[in-house]
Amino acid sequence: GAKAPVFFFDSTDHDDTKGTKKANERQTVNGKRYKTIDAHVAGEAVRLLVEGAPGVKGRTMADKHAWLRRHGEPLRKALILEPRGHAGMHGALFTEPVSATAHAGLLFMNAGGFPLVSGEGVIAAVAIGIAQKIIHVESADLYIDTPSGLLTVRPGDGQAGRVAITGLSGFVQAAAVPIQFGGRTVPVDVAFGGESYAIADSEAIGIPLDADHVPELIRAAARLLSAEVAVDGVIFTAPARHGGHLRTATVLSGGVLRRSPGVTGTIAVMAVLDAMGILEENADFINEGIVGTTLRGRILGHQTGEKPMILPLVESSVSVTGYHEFVVEEEGQYFRL
Repeated sequence: GAKAPVFFFDSTDHDDTKGTKKANERQTVNGKRYKTIDAHVAGEAVRLLVEGAPGVKGRTMADKHAWLRRHGEPLRKALILEPRGHAGMHGALFTEPVSATAHAGLLFMNAGGFPLVSGEGVIAAVAIGIAQKIIHVESADLYIDTPSGLLTVRPGDGQAGRVAITGLSGFVQAAAVPIQFGGRTVPVDVAFGGESYAIADSEAIGIPLDADHVPELIRAAARLLSAEVAVDGVIFTAPARHGGHLRTATVLSGGVLRRSPGVTGTIAVMAVLDAMGILEENADFINEGIVGTTLRGRILGHQTGEKPMILPLVESSVSVTGYHEFVVEEEGQYFRL
């Protein structure tokens, strides 16, 4: 049988009970110091904190997520917001695992707060973690605890520099919900892929889906988010231009435009296409983002029941963009435009 996962974690930097001491030791007369490794996943910027992480406490990932929400706001502002970050930045930090089979735990942050999961964050953190020997494995698959549940990650799924992720289910929450948009009624699908999205055709709202119309798309998303639809973001769709099956642009709550097509958004779109009967099981689905990067998805199976779900795989390339050491003054200024 497969070997049991082997987990290695530098406890002086990451252990839930010892990390605080190490972080405190990095305080200097010039402030706290943090080391990160940055990467992009299909254009989406991800910053993995590798030194200086706080000692996150909690027996479950929900506990750890709650602890970070209570105590991690200074860290999030310092590393994610300007002047060190930007609105499109995603952050991730490793924790000890909580599941018996998991190799590591992961927590996430972005310009809006502390999401339960970031698909791009998982993909980038695993690729960096293996390359930097933060995590060691003796099997093809890695198991990562997140506040959304246990995810399976497969590095190099068929190609070097690529990472595939499974474990996030997708389903349609509501189909063709009529939403008033200006003087027209726009049908909006609501679907879940780790996060909930309102999905609308860009032609239906009257705005071309391209980089020249980003401000209009962000304003349109704000109007749809203000409607009576409880979602984490809005996905606009259009025909693909560069060999994909569909082109999408995702605007998260707070007006942040994703550079990537989005892992959770891709799953939500796949769930809608599956419900419409136009996406076959085990067939590749290439989702093209607004900047031209792509994610590859595939439905591995279905889960039947009261709410039918797809069981997908999403794969992306990962590229490291830099190794950084940040100094954060005690009274540092942070801002977000």
